[in-house]
Amino acid sequence: MAKLGFVGLGAMGGRVTKRLLEAGHTVTGYNRTKSKAQWLLDQGMLWGETPRSVVERADVIFTMVTNTTALHEVVGGHNGILAGLEKGKIYIDMSTISPAASKKLAAEVAEKGA
Repeated sequence: MAKLGFVGLGAMGGRVTKRLLEAGHTVTGYNRTKSKAQWLLDQGMLWGETPRSVVERADVIFTMVTNTTALHEVVGGHNGILAGLEKGKIYIDMSTISPAASKKLAAEVAEKGA
């Protein structure tokens, strides 16, 4: 089974993660509020202390956050998703963001070879 990472474990992301766990995948997750992800940890999800640590443990990484600001918080900086991306990893963003923000993110991911 695949080694997956999921950042953003709210109403939608949490349920997608639950299904991935039920399918037998190894999922490392991160949410800004860890206590809100406890139900997934109880079902076998692994915890990443930062978005970057999720990326480092996974081959395929998903994000599903509420808006562009929230996405910038988990993507940027030393502990963000982009800091951990490298060639061969797959990154899929399913956040509620503008087309312009999505295109900018796609270019940044492509620079990493992911």
